[in-house]
Amino acid sequence: MEEFELRKELLLGEDSTRQFKREPVRDDKMAGEMVAFANSEGGRFFIGVDKDGTIRGLTGAQAEETGGNLAKLAWDSVRPPFSILTEAVPTSDGIVLVVTVPDGTSKPYCDKDGVYWVKNGPDKRRIRSPEELARLFQLGEKLYAENQPVAASTLEDFDRERFARFYERKYDDPMPDPVSETSRFLQILENLCLISKDRVTVAGLLLFGKRQDVLLPEMKIDAIWFKGADRSSSEWWDQRSITGTLDQQYESAMGFFARWSSRVQNESTFNSQGREELPWVVLEELLTNALVHRDYFIKDSIKLFIFDDRIEIRSPGKLPNNLSVEQIMRGVRRSRNVVINSFAPDLLNYRGVGSGILRALRAWHDIEWHNDIADEELSVTIRVPVNSVGKGYDKV
Repeated sequence: MEEFELRKELLLGEDSTRQFKREPVRDDKMAGEMVAFANSEGGRFFIGVDKDGTIRGLTGAQAEETGGNLAKLAWDSVRPPFSILTEAVPTSDGIVLVVTVPDGTSKPYCDKDGVYWVKNGPDKRRIRSPEELARLFQLGEKLYAENQPVAASTLEDFDRERFARFYERKYDDPMPDPVSETSRFLQILENLCLISKDRVTVAGLLLFGKRQDVLLPEMKIDAIWFKGADRSSSEWWDQRSITGTLDQQYESAMGFFARWSSRVQNESTFNSQGREELPWVVLEELLTNALVHRDYFIKDSIKLFIFDDRIEIRSPGKLPNNLSVEQIMRGVRRSRNVVINSFAPDLLNYRGVGSGILRALRAWHDIEWHNDIADEELSVTIRVPVNSVGKGYDKV
């Protein structure tokens, strides 16, 4: 790094990827700082720099000693250990040591006391919530929400007849009888990660379960067709809370879209001059992606909002495995829900090869994605022509 580039970085100030230090703090605190970076997509320390970005500088000997100490700390006081990169950048005000902590590939990391940290703006924050820690394990591909057994469930909450129809259609082979061949039947369900001993997993309930509104009350779609274009509005044309298996949620949500589309075309058709009809494939692909790829560790619903000028689909969870919006728009795909993803082509209008978003973009260019890392939400906005539908339509 050249001095000019360094000073540009310092002008940007501290944030979740940059931290300034006049000199390293005590070892245990510094280990926590490195853990926070590794758990939060990585970052850099600029050592020899005041909080306001003023360079105080180190000597060559200080920079060398500091770099060695931090490398040892990352190996001895972080679990699992990792390597850091150090670079001594000479400036007219002295040497600045730039320490790069990579985005960890073996998340989650903790310090030697077993404390897990993540970044919170320029500072670090201790993880206290079991749900948040579970999501970190998920990022490290050590734990999957869909594989977790639902504590309040029993095997009676698994729809055996529905699964048998799927199994025979999928594998062209009779399903073992749940009564006379109980062991073989249950072994198949365990192998497919649909049950775990005497409990149904999250995936099992979402794909072939019963009582989702009781056992998984947050794993639903909240659909609202607002009056106007303001999300804070308390007035709407239609509102639904959609529960059930994923294919049932999909069908109900598409029915919600159909009511909106029918109303739009009756009152002010998209095919009228200056308006283009929104292709159905756009809604199909984006809704399916939300159902298949949302983060099921987060206890919240998918939000489906329809406004006069746009449609929003908001999914719990940021993009998985360091994916970026630019990558998904090019068809790059990584799934956090491997089991659900494997069943989706047979149960939903889903192909599972990263082509859905490309099809949606080819059909309708005015689509925007926002990956909100802080609030852990992925939102997609579909811009539609402004219309004045809904006059005289009673609130539901």
